[in-house]
Amino acid sequence: VWAIGTGKVATPEIAQNVHEKIRSILAEMYGQDVADETRILYGGSVSPESVDGLLAKPDIDGALVGGASLNGEGFGRIINFQPVEKLQTA
Repeated sequence: VWAIGTGKVATPEIAQNVHEKIRSILAEMYGQDVADETRILYGGSVSPESVDGLLAKPDIDGALVGGASLNGEGFGRIINFQPVEKLQTA
């Protein structure tokens, strides 16, 4: 979900609001279980700098990574994202 390829990143709050709305529409159409089990990805210029804020949101289940995947170190940072709660218990 989002404007892939623009180089612009939504704020985590805006992206969360959109993902939450999508999940609520899925719940209305197919039921809450289906909505909860559906993975909704953010796809708007994810970067090593933006991944933490975006993936910390409850309705953003993953990221579609474009240009940032061309830099090995940066892409490694994105794919090895760890939620804050998980890092605190490690």
